[in-house]
Amino acid sequence: MTDSAEIDRLGDAGLLIWVNARYDARYAIDRPGLDELIAPDVIPVIHAGQPEVIDAVRNARPDVQWTVVQLRCDADTAQARIIARDTGDVAERIATGQATPTINADITIDTDSVEPDEAAQTILFRQG
Repeated sequence: MTDSAEIDRLGDAGLLIWVNARYDARYAIDRPGLDELIAPDVIPVIHAGQPEVIDAVRNARPDVQWTVVQLRCDADTAQARIIARDTGDVAERIATGQATPTINADITIDTDSVEPDEAAQTILFRQG
């Protein structure tokens, strides 16, 4: 987490890989932060809601073998989870979710039926 001034500073320095504004907030992936995630014996996890992020991250670090994981759930589950978060922007988040296209993922996990620990093991197993 950071603030707008830091995102602006990183942008001015040419260190932003991806920036998105949504839900009255800005989200960014920066080169120094991404580089910190890449370490021996560590599996970096980048959570992003836009498919375009995949290419941006891959292009920024082509030396890393990335596994793309798509998390999905049915619309009723998504709505219940969004309401439970109590962010005040339920309609916008539901519309955004509905507008997000399916991606060409290495793994797709249905979070209606797969618990987080099992999902993590599936991803870890894929890493070999």
